Parts: sequence; structure tokens; C-alpha cells
Amino acid sequence: MPLDDRRTLKTAINTMTESWVWELSNQIQHRIPDPIDYLEMRRATFGSDLTLSMCRMGHGPKVPPEVYRTGPVRALENAAIDYACLLNDVFSYQKEIEYEGEVHNAILVVQNFFGIDYPTALGVVHDLMTQRMRQFEHVAANELPIVYDDFDLSDEAREIMKGYVIDLQHWMAGILNWHREVDRYKAEYLASRSHGFVPDRVPALRFG
Repeated sequence: MPLDDRRTLKTAINTMTESWVWELSNQIQHRIPDPIDYLEMRRATFGSDLTLSMCRMGHGPKVPPEVYRTGPVRALENAAIDYACLLNDVFSYQKEIEYEGEVHNAILVVQNFFGIDYPTALGVVHDLMTQRMRQFEHVAANELPIVYDDFDLSDEAREIMKGYVIDLQHWMAGILNWHREVDRYKAEYLASRSHGFVPDRVPALRFG
């Protein structure tokens, strides 16, 4: 692996593990983060930089690294990451909140911050997911072609970037399919595994 790729990989791992320390600190304090902090940190705790950096490494040197640092490409990636993270939170809510006493879940964060109930918070998160998907589609269709022209990318590099968009689409679709199919988030599985367990702490919500 080239030195630059190793440095990128190391940075991504450091970012992910440092974000887990942030989560542990919140758990110790029983602190539910606010929405802004949560959404920013969720990208790191999900290991998104690690996943995407490994995908980009597979593209080789045909695409200049400056392309990946452009606003539109970062916006495309962040939209996909946010969608995937929020998707996980929707499926894992019962497992994390009711069975594990977790404080890091977008629905819980929204409930706590706005003082609203679960159905309303779920609607807010769903709307945010929809917005992020629309932004992904908009950037892919309207902004990336401008980036290709600005960098005067070769036909091969353009095809690689088009493939990258498809890779991100497959990543999101794969995450959705996995959450739909696995047992770990299903109510009957959670009930069978709990054996009457009640978490020793349940996050205190601030209503009103």
C-alpha cells in the first residue's frame, strides 16, 4: 500500500476510535447529545471515513485526489453517510433504547432536544433522511459533471467517478437490505434474548 494511502487509512481509524471515546464519555455522564453534535459525530462513529477511503483507494491514481476534496464530492459522500447512519438508528431504536439504555440514536436525540414523542421524532428523522437522499441525487446529477469539467477529467476518470456514485448507491441499498433481513433488530429476537433483562439506566428525556 502506498505511503499516502497508509496515512489516509491511519487517519480514518484514528477518527473512528476517537469518536468512540466521545460516545463512552456521554455514556458515563448519561448525556444525550444535541442534534448538531450528534449528526457530526455520527459520521465518525459509523466508520464512514474508513469505508469510503478504502473504496477510493481502489480507484487508483486515475482520479486526482483534489477531486475527492471538492465541495460537491464531499456533499455527495456526506449525504450518503447521513442517510446510512439515520437508517441504522431507525432500525436499532428499540434494541438500543429499550434493551441497552443507549444514548446515541437520532430518534432519541430528536425526542430529547425538542421534547416530542417517539412517532413525531421518527417523522423528523424520516424527513431528514428524505432530504439527504434528494441532495445525493441532486449532486450526482447536477454538480458532479461540473467538477469533471473543471478538472478536465479524462473519460476513464469520469467513468471511475460515475462508478463511485454507483458504489455509494449500492452501499446504501446494502445497508438497508441488511437491516431488513437480520434478526438483531426484530422485536421477537430482542424479547427472546432479553430473558427479562431491564437496563440499569434508561436515558432521561427532557420533555417540556
